[in-house]
Order: sequence, then C-alpha cells, then structure tokens
Amino acid sequence: MVRDCFRLLGLDKANFGRPEWNPLGEVISPGQRVLIKPNFVLHFNAGQGPLNAVITHPSVIRPICDYVMIALRSDGELVVGDAPQMNCDFNRLCEASGMNTLAEYLELACRRRGITFRLLDFRNEQTSYKHGIVWKRTPLNSGQSLSVSLDNNSSMEAIDITLLYGADYSRRQTIQAHHGHRHRYIIARPVLESDVIISVPKLKVHRKVGATLNLKNTVGINTDKNHLAHYRIGSPAKGGDEFSDPRWQDRTERLLSDMLLGRSWRFGKYPFVVWRAFRKALAYLGSRAERPAFSYGNWHGNDTAWRMVLDLNRILLFADSKGIVQARPVRKYFSVIDGVIGGEGEGPLHPTAFPSGIVLAGFNPVAVDWLAARLMGFEPVRIPLYRHALDQMREWVPAFSIERIRPLSNVPRFETVLQTSDAVFNFRAPAGWRGHIEMELPLRESEQVEAAVGMISQ
Repeated sequence: MVRDCFRLLGLDKANFGRPEWNPLGEVISPGQRVLIKPNFVLHFNAGQGPLNAVITHPSVIRPICDYVMIALRSDGELVVGDAPQMNCDFNRLCEASGMNTLAEYLELACRRRGITFRLLDFRNEQTSYKHGIVWKRTPLNSGQSLSVSLDNNSSMEAIDITLLYGADYSRRQTIQAHHGHRHRYIIARPVLESDVIISVPKLKVHRKVGATLNLKNTVGINTDKNHLAHYRIGSPAKGGDEFSDPRWQDRTERLLSDMLLGRSWRFGKYPFVVWRAFRKALAYLGSRAERPAFSYGNWHGNDTAWRMVLDLNRILLFADSKGIVQARPVRKYFSVIDGVIGGEGEGPLHPTAFPSGIVLAGFNPVAVDWLAARLMGFEPVRIPLYRHALDQMREWVPAFSIERIRPLSNVPRFETVLQTSDAVFNFRAPAGWRGHIEMELPLRESEQVEAAVGMISQ
C-alpha cells in the first residue's frame, strides 16, 4: 500500500516497476539526514483495544525506510525517533510492536550501505504513575535538545498565558516558557539537524484537538512535556478551557493540584492521593448520577492545544539546526499516514480499533490531514486545529486552498471525497467532541473497502 501511494503520486514515474525505481529520490538526496517521525505515544492501549490502534505500526515504517535507504544510496543518516507520553516505556513499546526487530534489521542494512541508523527516544524524562498521578521520575537524554523561541509569531500570543497548564503539575514552568512573548519550546536536536522529515502518524481521534494526524504528530519533537500548553485552567466563563461545566469537585481538584503537586510534587503527592480517594468515595455514594463535565481540556471547547500544535509545526518546517526560525522552510517534508488499523473513540490513549484499511501519502501536512479527516467522517472546518491551520499555511503558501488539493486513489469514489458531503468512514469522535465535528452521511460498515490513497497538493 505504501508503494502504491508512491506510484499514485507519480514519484519517479519513468522507473516504476524497474529495479532502479527511486520514488523518494525526489525528496531525499544522498548525504542528507532523514528523520522518520512516527506516533509512538504509549506502550499499551489504556482502554480495552489493541496497541495497533494507538501507535504507528512498524509494518508501515519498514517500506518507508527501505525507500529512504535507496534514496540515500551509500551516504547519509536515517533516524526513527519520537518523544512519546511521559509514562511511556519506550523499550516495552518497541518490543510489543516489533519495532526492536525492525531496528535490528535497519541497523544492519544501513551499515552495509554506509548509512548511519538510529532509533531514538527524544524525551528528557520518563515517569511512572501510581494512583493516577506521577510517582517516579527517571532522567533521559540530557543534552539532546535545543530551545526554540517563536516570539510574536506564536499562535499563543492571543491568549492569557497566566492560565496555562502543560503536561505536568508545575504550571509555573509552562507559564515561564511563554512569558515575555518568548513562547519557547525544547526541541530534539536530531529534528533540527534533519534535512528531510517524513511524518508517519496514526489515523486516530484525539480528546484535546479532535484528531491526531500530521499536525498533532509534531508534538513528539518537543522533549520537555511541560513546555506544551494543553489547556487553560478554569471554565470558559473565567477565561479557561479546562472544563466545560465544572463542579465543585473539579474546582477543588484544580486548587489542590496547584497547591500540592505544582509546588512540591515530591511530598504533595501523598495528601493528593487522599483527596483522590475521597473523591472516589463521593462518586460511589451518589455523585455518579450527576452529569459529568468534560475536564482536562478534553472537549471541543479547548482553545489552547491547537495553538501549541501549530507552533510546533512552524518550528518543524522553519527552525534551522541552531534553533533559529527562518522566513522560509529549511527542510523538506513528506507524510505517510497509517490508517490500516485506525483509532476511534477515546483517543489518543484509549482508542477502539477502526480497521479502515487505508494508507495516505502527500507533501503538505494540512492538505493530507484535511483529506484524512474527511475520510474519517469529520468536517475539518469544524475542528479548530484544521480551521486555523489553513490561515497558517497561507502565510507560507499564499495560494493554498482546499479546492486545489488533488486526491488520487485506487478507489475512484475516494478521489471526489472533498467535493461531496458524503463520509467514507464513520469514526466515533471522543465524547467531548461528539455531535460537533461529524459529517452527516457516514458510509455503512459493510461498504468499507481497503485502499491506498495518494494525494498531491498543487
């Protein structure tokens, strides 16, 4: 399916079917550094579904790597790397998925060709959880990151940074990263040192941004998770987007989290566990009958996470090897989305498997994501991330428009998906987004077909 995507895109068309076919030679030159960026978010499915619905599968990464090696010939570097969630056990993820076996093959195959290969975990720290909170921290990869500031070009400029909450408990650190119009992120050096980025995300839904495709996949280039603003504390009435309709328990937990975990996590985690036990007891005694409010930014009213994602996409394309943001893109970009087994429901960590049986490939992250979202049964313009991504992309490509996207597929009706109101698949949106982003006419389950989808953005 990956090969068919390259064929549909017309890559090295003259040599297709011949041993000398080099499809990625139009993107990669010998001697370059190529980064393959999968979605390796977690080493298990936090719900009841399979791991295949959570992460990019190595069977999709494998052919991409083979074509990268052909394009590099006998000189260059191939890196497969990501910064998964804080509590991801990277070694267990690689073992469970088969990525460790693939890495062994790639290391030997690259060495024979004179190419350097590395499989990297970009994170600065790994955590482990107990009683639902961080209980232990293990330092990782010291010195492998570089600070990048976006200044006034950040999408965070328009919001109140004093309310920001990141991925960890210390809000002070997240706020400081965006203080004084700096908007600073900590980026893995192998990302900034790359000449070509090949994004290989999962076709999957996401509680905070609606869907996690190419744009959201860039979150894994940032090595310090607490520099990533996930939401603003409080309700919309108070300038926040943490809750849709907070109850007194929600407001109390926010206060205690800031006081106990944010100020002194090492000692504050113990009394916080007591609070969590008390809250569970209240739910057992009758509060379960109350209508649950969406919390932790996991709903369609999240006005923060999409801004962070667009900031990282700006960095991915425009920040040079020294972390200086340039006026024009400094590296080439290509995308292959793994939709063989997609993820619906409570993604990205608790998804249910959706066997959509598709692979998408293309050159423009916004174009590929827009098409992917439509295939999933969502209307991209209703998702803040994609709606605002159009404005950002037009800063770089003034003539960019959805009307100029040209889908190419081995299934003819897929080629007109952007011109019709029909949904191809019917991915179930996360609870906080359900009823807000779906298209009206989903394809029946019995009509789902396996297909490779290529796409060209003109």
